[in-house]
Amino acid sequence: MIKELNHVGIVVRDLDASLAFYQRAFGAVIVFQSIIPASQTDVVYLQIAGGMIELLHPRNPSPDESFGITHIAFMTDDLDADYRRLVTHGATELVAPRVAGTGVGRLAFVSDPNGARVELLQRDLAMRSEPIEHPHVAAFDHYSVIADDLRAARAFYGDQLGMATLTTETVAATGLTIDYLHWDYDVLELLHRPTGSIGPIFAHVALRVTDLDALVAGLAELGIRPHAGTPMTAMTGCSSSASVFDPDGVRIELLDRADLHAA
Repeated sequence: MIKELNHVGIVVRDLDASLAFYQRAFGAVIVFQSIIPASQTDVVYLQIAGGMIELLHPRNPSPDESFGITHIAFMTDDLDADYRRLVTHGATELVAPRVAGTGVGRLAFVSDPNGARVELLQRDLAMRSEPIEHPHVAAFDHYSVIADDLRAARAFYGDQLGMATLTTETVAATGLTIDYLHWDYDVLELLHRPTGSIGPIFAHVALRVTDLDALVAGLAELGIRPHAGTPMTAMTGCSSSASVFDPDGVRIELLDRADLHAA
């Protein structure tokens, strides 16, 4: 059965630049590093606070390589059974269960109802440690996925992947519906716009911070400037926010708000 929301995977152009960004900006720690020999792709798992991201660096990328967030991953203790169950309930088959390219564990891929690539992982190796302390980053707040078909997304992530609902809200000014679901520590945000969505299906990742002004000042000293725009203060318990972009254009939301689990 599914037992954990594990990470988002980001394909990167320059591994050193991406590592420097996440380590210097947010105190990320490498918890696993390997290579996929067949495709000459570096694989690095980073832990930020208590959450994880995976950096995938193709050393010889194809001309049509997609950079940025490419998938979200869940851990299972029975890959074959969960893969069959999801496909039986309508998930699109992408990659059937097989040994992972690194040789560590097994994996499969399906597509969620809105086209997001979802990885299923089964392995014995524990990669995540206790939450990493940072002076201004309190927690990994959430991973965000666009859900034009919100009902189908709720059924997929809730009924089929076993995530529990934390809260649902609607931003009156825009009609944007935001669902927060979780597997213990890890939270998934489903974003539904009534007029449909334009842009990446993986919208962003978000960190909960204790002192936004201090973090933004520290990022400025590193040459990282927050994205100009209107803070999303309509979100649950959010008093202020900012966004920065990693070297491959992935948006990182910085949210000054209470723990979603306590909302």
